[in-house]
Amino acid sequence: MSNHPSAPEEVIPPFDLPPMGEDDAVSPAEMLPPPVPNPALPDVTLPRLVLGCAPFGYGVYTDKDAVRTSMPVRIVRAALRAGMCAFDTAPHYHPSEIILGHALAALRDEFPRSSYAIITKAGKYGPTVKDHDYAPETIKASVERSLRRLQTDYLDVVYLHDVEFVADAPPAQGTHLDALTNPAAFHLTDPTPLGAGDERVLAALGALRDLEAAGKVRRIGIAGYPLPTLLRLCRLAQAAGLPVDVVQSYAHHTLQCSTLPAFLAAFEDAGVAQVLNAAPLAMGILTAGGGPDWHPAKYIPDVYPATREAVDVAKQRGTSIEQVACNLAYRPLLLGSGGVVPCVIGCTDLAQLHVTLRAFAAANNGDVEEKVMETERVLVELFKSRGVHNVSWQSPAPKDM
Repeated sequence: MSNHPSAPEEVIPPFDLPPMGEDDAVSPAEMLPPPVPNPALPDVTLPRLVLGCAPFGYGVYTDKDAVRTSMPVRIVRAALRAGMCAFDTAPHYHPSEIILGHALAALRDEFPRSSYAIITKAGKYGPTVKDHDYAPETIKASVERSLRRLQTDYLDVVYLHDVEFVADAPPAQGTHLDALTNPAAFHLTDPTPLGAGDERVLAALGALRDLEAAGKVRRIGIAGYPLPTLLRLCRLAQAAGLPVDVVQSYAHHTLQCSTLPAFLAAFEDAGVAQVLNAAPLAMGILTAGGGPDWHPAKYIPDVYPATREAVDVAKQRGTSIEQVACNLAYRPLLLGSGGVVPCVIGCTDLAQLHVTLRAFAAANNGDVEEKVMETERVLVELFKSRGVHNVSWQSPAPKDM
């Protein structure tokens, strides 16, 4: 496992802070509203948009040559100046943690550590099931390495990364809403471990709680794809006296699949203080470009072809699938506590960041064109007619087993 904490560390030199160019400037219209503390999570305040730093990893969304330029530090600087004061990274997105650490260090005079939140992950060090190591000693070593890489003495949130790769009985692809109407079929009625995988998850959560007690982690969480598995593990952890503070799912509040809102109350009932929604463009399949070759939706019938239809329909209606998808994802999504569900979005260049900030402003200031709202309704109906609306792919995908 090349990204495992036991592997040799790649040496990447620090950045020189590049001079400001025209693209680096953030206009007043692009500024995010000030973060509003979640009453249930007062010690970690998150903005409405969190910068996802997977694009700072080799080959995740761009190539190595793009990662090893000044673009990441320029993106981080512009994000912070816009009020996007939280970052999501992971060892699996190598060398994202190192790149982000260098960028934040270069900006420390303008933005001290107390002015932003860092979220990272532990336990996933490659794409397949065998690349996940949840042993407590590995989790602790991983977090210690993340602290060094990110050049900080504490992390605001640490997730166990892609818990469904370790936990027992991951659900198959389909609609996760079935778990709310038939909880027994998804093992949601009995909060006891199903097997050794669940036990490994609980042991890893215990390791994170030890790091929290040592002051190295403020809050602990889990991240992954299948909502029923995430909810089951939260209930399991709550029953074991290891409640999960934060949960992050991805691609579950999108044009094609918006099942996350229905799960929010259940997560809060399981003791979760904060939920985050990542990947509003479904990791790229809700874009004209179609996303990376590794995308799991490309290996199951119907979903990906329907997104290609949606691209054409949006274009014919005078807008774009990206604009329509972001408008849906950036509207406020609220927890029962009064907290807002932040959206995690990655950008490979400054142009994408500016588009993101403008789309957020439009979605929240009543500036959305009627054709965008109408196209949203049309595309949701398209996905329904193709039988793929609110359908999730399998995770782990067969190719990752």
